[in-house]
Amino acid sequence: MREIYDFIQSTLYFGDETLEIGSSCYNPLTLFGILISILNGKELVFGEYGSGKTTSSERISSLMKGLPLEFVQAATIHSHPEQTEEKIKATLDLGVLEREGRELIRWKILPFSPVIIIDEINRLPVGKQSLILNEVDRNVWSYRGETLILDDNKSFFATINYQDIGTTKLIPPLLDRFDLAVETARLHPIRKRLVRRGVKDYVLRDSKLTEEMVAYIAENSISENAKQIIKYIDEISEEFKETLEERINELGFKIEIPRNYEIKVIKKEIEKIEFSDEAELFLDYLTQEVYCQLSLKKEFSRCDGCHYANYICSDIYLISNRAEKSLFLFSKALAWFLGDEEANLEHLICLLPFVLWHRCAISDAKLDEVREIEKDSSDEFYAVKDCIRNVKRRWEEHKDFQIEAYMALKNGDYGKIEDLAEKIKHPFFKSFIL
Repeated sequence: MREIYDFIQSTLYFGDETLEIGSSCYNPLTLFGILISILNGKELVFGEYGSGKTTSSERISSLMKGLPLEFVQAATIHSHPEQTEEKIKATLDLGVLEREGRELIRWKILPFSPVIIIDEINRLPVGKQSLILNEVDRNVWSYRGETLILDDNKSFFATINYQDIGTTKLIPPLLDRFDLAVETARLHPIRKRLVRRGVKDYVLRDSKLTEEMVAYIAENSISENAKQIIKYIDEISEEFKETLEERINELGFKIEIPRNYEIKVIKKEIEKIEFSDEAELFLDYLTQEVYCQLSLKKEFSRCDGCHYANYICSDIYLISNRAEKSLFLFSKALAWFLGDEEANLEHLICLLPFVLWHRCAISDAKLDEVREIEKDSSDEFYAVKDCIRNVKRRWEEHKDFQIEAYMALKNGDYGKIEDLAEKIKHPFFKSFIL
């Protein structure tokens, strides 16, 4: 995987390494794009127009999935207010309808593609965003009463331009479906030169093979043939990976693109990685601190004068169950990529901003606090990162008490727990006595 990362960074996408972990730095868009492709996760890519959001997602997907770049581009949804189900998912076979008077659903390429890229997803009106909720979350495709349920999940990448004319906010339930969100970074002058000269992605292209694949899907695109189509694409993918390796070898890079059976092995390896006790303790602490202590339904207007106003609950709206699952899985995946034996606190802290900033409402007060600070990210990302730093400082002061509370709970010493809650007055300890 390190060789694949290096090849992408030096040939297909020239992003800067803004992600620091340990003594190394990585480009988050490339690193997380690889992990998303392996785990069939979902990622949002934010940035200004023309900053490489869609092209980077297409190239990473083409390489990792072993698909011609043109096929990946054919499976890209271009968002706009007039987008419809018929353009995205399926349509009726009008010939059958006229001849036989029955409705026959013909599915588009998207349900069968191992990866889907949604370009400028925030150009979809709010009412149409619900069209893709099931598809993003469950890989379940429905059209005119017919449902296509596919066994394997697929990778989803969606790009978002920062707010401009014609864009709209994504609904929170849709945002919560995406595991991670990254931003396209600034580029230093040397990398800018490379971009100006054009990225040579011809090694990923095969228009003839793409035409054959599209024709095969169009000919067999009824629900009964779904497994047959997916098997066909898998076979093409395995063969094309060999072609890609040969082409890349001619460029002076030697990489091995994982085959489907190897991907299954990698997933099992990631699953077996332990989540450290220290990381678990911090996540317990954080997810209790984010709750509002005055009401189940949070309103930032209540924070002024509240006893808990200096905690993260006054800055971040919530951390959903889906967010916690993403943190758990991708902390393990990051540890696996780095060759570490367990997912530790460093992996978790590194991931938290990427998992939270796109799906958590952030208070205006916190955004105002960070607005004038020089930074290499958006205000929202920096605000979440700063919040996590503050929580970590508090947690380091309370960690020993936290362990003490767990031991007291294990021993049934509820008096000790009440004493700790009264002494520290933190939501984590309060949660034990409610």
